[in-house]
Amino acid sequence: MNLSPDPTRNTSHRFLGLIPNHAPLWLTVLAALAIFEYSLADEPNQSRQALDGMSFQSRLGPEGKPADTDDLLIFKDGYFISEECARRCGYGKVEYWVRESNDAIQMRAEVPCARSNAVMHWRGTVRGNEIEGSFTWVNKRWYWTFEKEFTFRGQLVETSNQ
Repeated sequence: MNLSPDPTRNTSHRFLGLIPNHAPLWLTVLAALAIFEYSLADEPNQSRQALDGMSFQSRLGPEGKPADTDDLLIFKDGYFISEECARRCGYGKVEYWVRESNDAIQMRAEVPCARSNAVMHWRGTVRGNEIEGSFTWVNKRWYWTFEKEFTFRGQLVETSNQ
């Protein structure tokens, strides 16, 4: 039995033939992805005001260790800022993502550092007057990437009416 390919046989037509036969399927998949992506893009803006005007006095620390750093997490005018991270490392205020579900408000924010090629990915949940969550600090260098997980927990200290 000869298992070598037949050099006279052109198989490219089989690959190209899949596209026209499956075009309706591909179009359906692409349309579904576009609709899904569009709905995710709109969702954060619908309820961002749910946290606007709130500030949480928090404690944060490396995951698995005691939270030993005080911080003030501020949500104002559609922006989020960690005062301690801004003071220590130059992390600025950024727009944040919000989703309300049942008795909780989930938030996410991606905060780049102004002084280095680092970013913090914040994830938190607000229930009543409390916030709790984690963030991943990612510091990229040309020769390595450093990632470290932190947790935070805090209490509402200020609410301003918008």
